[in-house]
Amino acid sequence: MEILTEKINKNFENKFANLKLFDAVYDKGLNVCSITFLYPFTGEELGVEDRDALTAYVREFLSLNAKVRIKLKKSFLDDNLIIKEIKNFFEAEHKGIFPYIFQENIKIETNEYDVAISIGMNKDILSMLDDGKIKTNLKNFLSRRFIANFDIDLVESEDELPDRVDFEDIAPSSQARVRRYKVEIISKFIGDNIAPQPEYISGINKPKTSVILAGIITNITQKKFIIKKGKRQGEEKSLYTFNLSDDNTIECVYFCSKTNEHKMEKLEDGLYMVCVGDIQTGLSGKLTYYIKKMAYAKKVNTIDIEATQTLTKAERKQVVFPEPIPSSAQSNLFEEKPKYNDFVLSNNIVVFDVETTGLNPEGDEIIELGAVKVVNGRIKEKFSTFVKPKESIPKEITNLTGITNEMVAHAPTIENVIADFYDYTRGCVISGYNIVGFDMNFIKKAASANGLKFDNNIMDVFIMARQASLRTANYKLGTVVKALGLTLNDAHRAYNDAHATALVLLELSKIKNK
Repeated sequence: MEILTEKINKNFENKFANLKLFDAVYDKGLNVCSITFLYPFTGEELGVEDRDALTAYVREFLSLNAKVRIKLKKSFLDDNLIIKEIKNFFEAEHKGIFPYIFQENIKIETNEYDVAISIGMNKDILSMLDDGKIKTNLKNFLSRRFIANFDIDLVESEDELPDRVDFEDIAPSSQARVRRYKVEIISKFIGDNIAPQPEYISGINKPKTSVILAGIITNITQKKFIIKKGKRQGEEKSLYTFNLSDDNTIECVYFCSKTNEHKMEKLEDGLYMVCVGDIQTGLSGKLTYYIKKMAYAKKVNTIDIEATQTLTKAERKQVVFPEPIPSSAQSNLFEEKPKYNDFVLSNNIVVFDVETTGLNPEGDEIIELGAVKVVNGRIKEKFSTFVKPKESIPKEITNLTGITNEMVAHAPTIENVIADFYDYTRGCVISGYNIVGFDMNFIKKAASANGLKFDNNIMDVFIMARQASLRTANYKLGTVVKALGLTLNDAHRAYNDAHATALVLLELSKIKNK
């Protein structure tokens, strides 16, 4: 393709020097060869005579017994177009890195034909990359798609590893029954307490968060690497890799802090460990277990734990009574009603939020649960209650939410609340804001303790917002609400956050008129 461009410039004495060959496609059925050229966004399209002369030369040069069609495509240096191509590059060439490329971490500055691109990446990922090679390949990739001079830099971001859930886009993912078995914790190794009910490794077939696995440790390898960028540039850090095996084997990665190095030195092949971590697509392109916590353990038995038991109505007392939400205004026959996608119109959706005493579902508790039910694109019902915790509410949580110990003193306990919420969500899709990464973990923990399993389809509005390419500084709920022109009153209260999330869900599900 470069040879053709050189020949054109030589033959026409650089008359078409501002054109860049984009692609060439031959349609055998139509016997047509389509040649597409880029031209600058400030330039003018070729006249008829110039186009005919270029077409004739290309046909002669290529010695084609076919029709030649010249296409011209203006090279717009639009930020969104450039970001789209950057993401296409990482998805095609670096599948292991792609899950950690966030649109909000891509910064672009354009000065006529000079484009400076800064891509923020997690410090641990960045420290392991050959960033010079990636920058060169990305620059070449973009240069073939735009008429511009690109300068690319990879910089350290504040993102934690791994804190991104690799969802199945915005389509709801069906939660299949998870087979588990019991192990007994002998002693802690790294991190806090672990609920000793691991899944079978053979059941792991896609990315997911907060996964408990157990097995025998083998093939332990310690790697030292130097952090290349950021505040810790030049600092040496340890990365441990090993295999974990029970009925199958999975590759594991643990980024070791300085304080835990002396512990990891005691890790030996043949030890039986239970672990908590996230399943992500690793740098190798295969599913990899990123370890957060570990403990010495032993198997108790191999009997599956059935998580599908349900409590009978006679065994529990209803404590939360959903309330209808009246329409805020009378219907206007002449007002065009919003059209929503088929998913919203064909499913009842429960959008919920929880307030808790902390961030850890293994030790912290739900103190408020709020939800709304969306039916046919309208918010129809309200489900809201305080929950009485076993421990006092920390002062910092009261400062954040406004929920005091006095407010929950006479509230129902989680045992009854979770049962009512279970009934409320039957036959519905469950939704919320970042629920897979946080809220759903608390719900599943409470449900499991009371013999219940939420097997609903899940839709996370956080992921919808990310994919909508909103022009926001971040993707916090309040920021997204404001960007969409909606309202969130009294944030960090469960019902208010749930209602605002439902509004975001509906807004992002509207079918735009073309």
